[in-house]
Amino acid sequence: MAGIARLIEWLDRLSRVAVIVFVGTITVVMLAQVFFRYVINSSLQWSEELSIWALIWMVFIGSAVIMKDWAHINIPTFTNLIPIKIRPFFLIFGKLATIVFLAAVIWFGFKVFNQDFHARSSSLSMSTKWAKLSIPVGGVLMMIFAINATMHDLIHWRRGNDAHFENQGNPGLE
Repeated sequence: MAGIARLIEWLDRLSRVAVIVFVGTITVVMLAQVFFRYVINSSLQWSEELSIWALIWMVFIGSAVIMKDWAHINIPTFTNLIPIKIRPFFLIFGKLATIVFLAAVIWFGFKVFNQDFHARSSSLSMSTKWAKLSIPVGGVLMMIFAINATMHDLIHWRRGNDAHFENQGNPGLE
């Protein structure tokens, strides 16, 4: 179990660094574009494409970072109305449904990535398949983190730790 925890932490750190790199890339490229357009009067043709591609990757990897702590936006009103003794069933079911959905995202993401209909970007002259690869890569990371969160819930449920499920709808309150 300790090896899995180390792998999860390593993937989380790697994902966070990747998101920081993508945000930094977008910031630097957009600032350079503004400088070149308004100071030098010569636009950078590739800046918009690079920023969009970095944004796409940032969204999918960033979603995985949020998935690790199960911190996506949610409205816990219904969850908080469920009695604490049966709340684990609903929360675990929700996480299992998320894993099934992510399996579909990964499956179809790889299918799209492996198709032959990819265009070449006009400025960067790269295949758009590399932007589409963010879908299954982000999906795999999200699935790993979702499975880990589900396993933690199952362990706490099996131990009878009801306190673990009290603030499940409010991750910042744990």
